[in-house]
Amino acid sequence: MKLKKFSLLLAGLMVFLAACSSSNTNQSGGSTTTGNNSNAGTTNEASTDSGNSYELVTPGKITYGVAATYPPFEYMENEQYVGFDIEFMELIAKELGLEVEIVAMNFDGLIPALQGKRIDLINSAMFITDARAEQVDFVKYMGIGRSIVVPAGNEQGITSMESLSGKTVAVTRGAIEEVYVTEFNEELKSQGVEQITILALPTANDAVLATENGRADAFLHSSPGAAYLMEERAGVFEIAHTMDSGTQIGIAVNKGESELAQAISEAVDSLVKQGVYFKLMEKYNLPFEMSIF
Repeated sequence: MKLKKFSLLLAGLMVFLAACSSSNTNQSGGSTTTGNNSNAGTTNEASTDSGNSYELVTPGKITYGVAATYPPFEYMENEQYVGFDIEFMELIAKELGLEVEIVAMNFDGLIPALQGKRIDLINSAMFITDARAEQVDFVKYMGIGRSIVVPAGNEQGITSMESLSGKTVAVTRGAIEEVYVTEFNEELKSQGVEQITILALPTANDAVLATENGRADAFLHSSPGAAYLMEERAGVFEIAHTMDSGTQIGIAVNKGESELAQAISEAVDSLVKQGVYFKLMEKYNLPFEMSIF
């Protein structure tokens, strides 16, 4: 009799331990904000509580890929992700009742990660090109232009490309800015107006230093690059004018993910109407001319 009771007690103990082991196994794992999500390759329907019908890698979260090397949009500061895109996506997620999870990677790995369903979207100031538009769908949110940067105070009164006539402009040798000024000089020549003197230098930093030291009256820079310079060299330079280059950037989603794209687009529109979008642009010194709204 005692042996039978002991056997029953031992069997019950084994069932209890097995149940504990199973519970611990189900709760192990997880994900990290800087690596591949542990649920890579799987998708889950977004929480029905928030009324979402699109699928997410992790329920309740927007998992996005970013190459955090492009200030002021996304970069690292004190081991934290910062920048316009980082804050903007947090606001978009909040509009949708979701959290965010960041997956950092090299830029050339972003589209493959999206197509492999390791991430829900790409939030990395991605330039919209015909080739990329064949692979992913975009929610456009900003334009990228060219900025004329001058010493603080703008004593020369530069307000446009036309006002650079007869002045010296520093550019990076071989870069698109040099091509642009060269083409613009042809327009000035055809109008019988004095052309711009082009000071072509090896690097963008050389163009910056030439303008700071007075060798050039201004230099041309991409609009986001100029914006970041305003933060890094506050009080030394100012943006005199920003021109549309016809290039736009967007948040990328997988082809056919129309419901997610629509949700993102509506959240962006809401933030624009609230004025939050423009306040964020101002925070990161992005010229309002870059807005597409």
